[in-house]
Amino acid sequence: MRGVDVVKNLYDAYAKRDIEGALVDCADDIVFRWVAEPQAPFIAAGNGKQEFLARLMALDSDFDYRSFVPVDIIDGGDRIAAQVEIHLTRKTTGQELVMRTADFWTVRDGKIVEMVEYYDTALAASVI
Repeated sequence: MRGVDVVKNLYDAYAKRDIEGALVDCADDIVFRWVAEPQAPFIAAGNGKQEFLARLMALDSDFDYRSFVPVDIIDGGDRIAAQVEIHLTRKTTGQELVMRTADFWTVRDGKIVEMVEYYDTALAASVI
C-alpha cells in the first residue's frame, strides 16, 4: 500500500471516531510531535503507539469532533503532508472552534513511523 493510502486510511477512521482503528497502521514505536509553544495546551511529544493512543483519547474526551476533513494531501512517496480542518466543540463549555492543522507523516514498509503536527496554539488556548 502506498504511503498516501496509509495516511488516508488513518484519517478516514479518525473522522469516524474509530481512534484505535486509525492507529492500526502505525508502527509500535511511532514517534509523534504536536509542535507548539511550550505553554500551549495539548502540546505533546512521545514515542509508541500506546502513548499516541492515550493522547488522542484525551483529546476525544475533551472535545466533540463535529467534522474532521483532510482538505489537501500531498503525496511525497514515504513522506506525506496534509492540511486538515477540524470543527470542534469543547465538552465542558460548549465553545466551538474551527482548527486547521498541518500534518507531516513518514511511512516505512507500510507503517507510519513518524507524525509531526503544527496547529494554532493561540486558538487552542482560547477554548481551554
